[in-house]
Amino acid sequence: MRIGDIPLLKHRFYEVGKAAFPDMVAGLLNQYHRENNPLRLVFFGMPEDNEIYRSQCICLKSMVDTYFKEKVPLVSYVAQPPCAGGLIMEVHELAGQVDEMKYLTLMDVPYIVVKGEKYKWLFLGGMQGDILHQGFREQADTIFSIVGRVLKQEQMDIGDIVRQWNYIEGITDYDANGHQHYQDFNDARSAFYEQAAWEKGYPAATGIGAWRGGIVVDIDILKTKAGTMYVAGIDNPLQIAAHAYSQDVLLGETQNHFRTTPKFERAKVVRNENQGLVYISGTAAIRGEQSLEGMDVIGQTLATLENIEYLVSMENLKRAGVTSVGNMALNGLRVYIKPGQDWKAVRKAVESRYPALQVSYLFTDICRRELLVEIEGLATF
Repeated sequence: MRIGDIPLLKHRFYEVGKAAFPDMVAGLLNQYHRENNPLRLVFFGMPEDNEIYRSQCICLKSMVDTYFKEKVPLVSYVAQPPCAGGLIMEVHELAGQVDEMKYLTLMDVPYIVVKGEKYKWLFLGGMQGDILHQGFREQADTIFSIVGRVLKQEQMDIGDIVRQWNYIEGITDYDANGHQHYQDFNDARSAFYEQAAWEKGYPAATGIGAWRGGIVVDIDILKTKAGTMYVAGIDNPLQIAAHAYSQDVLLGETQNHFRTTPKFERAKVVRNENQGLVYISGTAAIRGEQSLEGMDVIGQTLATLENIEYLVSMENLKRAGVTSVGNMALNGLRVYIKPGQDWKAVRKAVESRYPALQVSYLFTDICRRELLVEIEGLATF
């Protein structure tokens, strides 16, 4: 399917049982049969410490290079253990004919550019600072500096970012100065984003915990020819926009005693007259800006799915100015579950609603300690 002359994104999921790390990677790559144009491989596993994490990153990239030989997709490694054990690989692809696709690097940072008459996509993956020697604000500043240099090289704008994944080690932890890791990241993101007007709304985004790896960031960036596509942020009336949160729900000390808000929309839509896609941000059991405390993990799962279902409903999309929406279909979900929760019960609740949908289930911390589950995804219509 295509949006005008823009190929649509597709996410595919693969999983293997626990084994030696190279054997798990080989098993995943051998499952993969290229149908479209692969852009990014996101691996989810559980290294014991950051030294092992770094060595496994090297192993991953070497094996992916060998497997693809040329036109190698971006590689990200996220330290989130699959609930069923083993290793998960999520493949991001562009489906349909691609006019021009380039595999580029800038200062050893790989990225992919896809061009057509009416669009330019830019994909970044696995961006990190120094995970062993930098603080979390420094790591975030380093990553955004890299993003800025690539955007300048490609003559694209910060405001063209449409989707961002932010994996943050110990997301709710604090450093010795009382700075929360997530808040340090949000402060760095806000400082970087201040350089753009964001006329089409902030990106869709996920800010989620990881057990190792410092900060890891993946980004999709899209510039379209004026008047050819509709690109916009989507609000959810059930939830206050994250970038409008009050100071009451933000935590940790900051340098200027003001905690900046998470700069993302509940979703981001890209469409033409007949079809489109919706990036669904990381979504949890929050109404207004308050967590639905007192619910067990199943209650939070159902509340989260209700938030997502209304977010991508025809009623809400039309409210946001997206008219003539066809049949909406989820392309896949990631379900993040707090450790110690009954993930099989969560899976049962999700499958009762979406029995045929590809879903990955991962154990990790979430951006608020009281939240037990978070869900994100991609939808097409």
